[in-house]
Amino acid sequence: MSLGRKLLFAWTSASALAIAAPALAAPRDASAPVQVVTEVEITGTNIRGVAGVASPVEQISREDFVESGVSTPGEITRSMPAVLNLGADESRLSGAQDGAANTTRATAINIRGIGNEATLTLFNGRRLAPNGVIKSLSDINQIPASAIERLEVVTDGASAVYGSDAVAGVVNIITRRNFDGAETTLRYGAGDGIDQQVVSQTFGRTWDQGSLFMALEYNRRSRLNGADRPFVWQDRTSRGGTDARSFSAQPGNILINQGGVAYRYALPAGTGAPGTINTATLLYTNPANRFDETRYADVLPEQERRSVLFNINQRVDPRLELWFEGFYTYHSFNERVAPATATVGITAVNPYYTAPLLANLPPGVLAVPSTISVEYRFLAEDTTPELDGYEESLQTAVGFNFDINDAWRLSGYVDYNRDHGLQIREAVLNNNLLTAARARTTLTTAFNPFGNGSTNAGGTSGTTNLGPAFAGILAHRDTFATSTLADFNLSLSGDLMPVWGGMMKLAIGAENHSAEFDQRLVATNTSTDGSATVKLVHNERTWQSVYGELYVPLVGAENASPGIARLELSLAVRFDNYSDFGSTTNPKVGIIYAPTADLVFRATYGTSFRAPSLVDSSAQIHNIFVRNNTIVDPTAPGGVTTGIFHNGGRAGLSPEEATTWSGGFDWRPGFVSGLTLSATYYSVKYTNRIDVVPENAMASATAAFYAPYAIRRPDVADVAGNAAFDAMVSAFYADPDLQSAPLPVANIKIIIDGRRANLGVLEQSGLEVSADYRLATDTAGDWNFGISVARIFKLERRLTPSAPAVNFLDQFNNPVDLRWRATVGWRLDGFSANVFVNYTDGYTNTANAVPAPVDSYTTVDFSASYRFGDESGVLKGVRMTLSGQNIADQDPPVAFNGTISWDSQNASPIGRFVSFEISKSW
Repeated sequence: MSLGRKLLFAWTSASALAIAAPALAAPRDASAPVQVVTEVEITGTNIRGVAGVASPVEQISREDFVESGVSTPGEITRSMPAVLNLGADESRLSGAQDGAANTTRATAINIRGIGNEATLTLFNGRRLAPNGVIKSLSDINQIPASAIERLEVVTDGASAVYGSDAVAGVVNIITRRNFDGAETTLRYGAGDGIDQQVVSQTFGRTWDQGSLFMALEYNRRSRLNGADRPFVWQDRTSRGGTDARSFSAQPGNILINQGGVAYRYALPAGTGAPGTINTATLLYTNPANRFDETRYADVLPEQERRSVLFNINQRVDPRLELWFEGFYTYHSFNERVAPATATVGITAVNPYYTAPLLANLPPGVLAVPSTISVEYRFLAEDTTPELDGYEESLQTAVGFNFDINDAWRLSGYVDYNRDHGLQIREAVLNNNLLTAARARTTLTTAFNPFGNGSTNAGGTSGTTNLGPAFAGILAHRDTFATSTLADFNLSLSGDLMPVWGGMMKLAIGAENHSAEFDQRLVATNTSTDGSATVKLVHNERTWQSVYGELYVPLVGAENASPGIARLELSLAVRFDNYSDFGSTTNPKVGIIYAPTADLVFRATYGTSFRAPSLVDSSAQIHNIFVRNNTIVDPTAPGGVTTGIFHNGGRAGLSPEEATTWSGGFDWRPGFVSGLTLSATYYSVKYTNRIDVVPENAMASATAAFYAPYAIRRPDVADVAGNAAFDAMVSAFYADPDLQSAPLPVANIKIIIDGRRANLGVLEQSGLEVSADYRLATDTAGDWNFGISVARIFKLERRLTPSAPAVNFLDQFNNPVDLRWRATVGWRLDGFSANVFVNYTDGYTNTANAVPAPVDSYTTVDFSASYRFGDESGVLKGVRMTLSGQNIADQDPPVAFNGTISWDSQNASPIGRFVSFEISKSW
């Protein structure tokens, strides 16, 4: 942390003590009236006193949160049909939208499936430092659920108000304040093979001119192992598929390729020591040894969060209020993964060398191969392969509100944000040491892949283990990263002048931001002696912003006429100037028209942008892979070739840009009391998107568009060209970012540049509809019926600006066209009950050569609670809640992809999960 950051952190903390001092020094006069006024914040505008904005805004209240039966803000936000589980999620190590980069298992929000980084997450209207060690994400669960007053979700572009990242929309987490009392909550939930415990304590105090609030929360959820969920197994025969288990097992298989056919010889159980294998029994007709990686590994990691949040505000003068707010969250995770694998080539110099008899070799093989390839898994050697790590996140902020007069307010704040994370990645190999070990010539030093691993892992059987030499073969890659963000904001908002329909309002402001990203990679998988190599990455930027918003009520209560009860215009513009890529200006126009008091039409038009993250634009983040005859190339014999693929960040990226517009209505018909109908049509054109060139870029369908990112070896007659190509290959081999063992330079035929680039174009449009009906009865209680529907009409992408538009809607790894959630709720006295039905439409599984339909998926959730009344004595303030998700325990529909048969992006692996919660207000 720089000296300036340390001083900023110290100042904000000291300011909190200064604000708190008056309150803590003197107790509240119980006879004095409480005069704290809570001003309602509206997400989507900086203008005070505006009842609503033209952009669609959905609020999730604290009561909605409790009645939903879930325990984290991520769970309830993702229950919205417009929020898709694409990209960053704890349930996958790969997937769409760079899901594999979520190495610290954050829960990021993805509005309309446009992208996690295209949704801006705010904390009381302020930015947060990015989460993640190799990707910039916003973990919504870093804010303790017990501290949340409500969530506001704007499903519209909002860069004119908030700047970068607000392309698909904004999620604003608004925390509790002005609260008197305390609340203790205990929660326990369980499903098959998984459980959760949550403990929280809140405390609040309100006095004449201020208040304070504190929340403490502990949330732990156990791991979910794949053995407990048959639908995740690689042996998919029970779900109508094939057995896709890995052939890398222990004992493994001898592999001989002949005529394009793989012949496998299952090695027997045992140590594999010389003389223990009957070579006459090594027949390729035997069933091969298999290993189910998903049955061994975890589907969900163990997660643990400890959080504290504190806020205080104090009016020190009739016109001046000071406030401080801060939180700290420590999030750790641990996930069991499958042990590492390798196809190991063993020659006769290795004393463990074993080969099938010549008579049992495949047809056409005239001699026993001098090198025997063994498909092997390091199961006995690495008994606890894991991914684990942690993230600690904090924000500390201090600010003021100064009422210049009754109409104008000057506000400002300064904040400091920091996120520090670590991922420890095991189950990786040092191929340099493995190559050396398999070529050794003595029993006590050579690597043995022909048995159960005991001679490698410490068994005797006439040998000793490989000791430190083998320990270096099982390597690790540990990634540390720290992101910091410091903001200064000054804004002025108030009444400008009376106009036709009311008071014209204005908000103007200026901001200064400073961000840094530091990464440290400690790896033992690339050295030649097992020692750790260290790589340091640093990137930083500053940017300044000015913005303005104007609210013009053209028609209001004073000049309404038949057919025009309300007409309002809002204009916003924001200018951001970045130190690395330049400036961007984004306007937005909104209009609200109400022909009657109960029917409101609204429309918006604007532009938004996403600045390249400091991970995206860091050229120091670089990975180089040598691919032996696996790079797709239709021009090569067999359609594959040998080459180099490298990926990572890229300097000089420009911002992503979007044009968005929306139109809709909100109708509360007077002739049906309690009914609310809403609909919003939206359209997004998202250009200059930052994407990666895939390893299969040279497939025939995409080769022409990705050609600028591939370098082929010149024709053999081009001597100078070949020399230049060889020099590039040698430079890659000498680079410390090389991740795999090099091959002869002459073998390399192509180099593919997979680093991030401004590539893609996306166009999406859709309709979101909701209906809510509330019915109050004298004897049967209060009822509410609701449904929220998200329908996508169009989803087209261009892989590059010159590529044709391709429809990706309703395809694997992409948004499904229809999702909805229906609700039935009931209340009577202290009782309440809710039932939720969640529906995801069927789609086409395009993960395989032959597309196949995937069934729709419907789950049912419920919650039931009882709140004791004030007359209940010791039970006063107690609320008990029983809830369940997916109570029918519906398995995900069959979707064969890779080696599994389910789609983690459209279904949860948890299944039925029942929770009991008890809370008491003091």
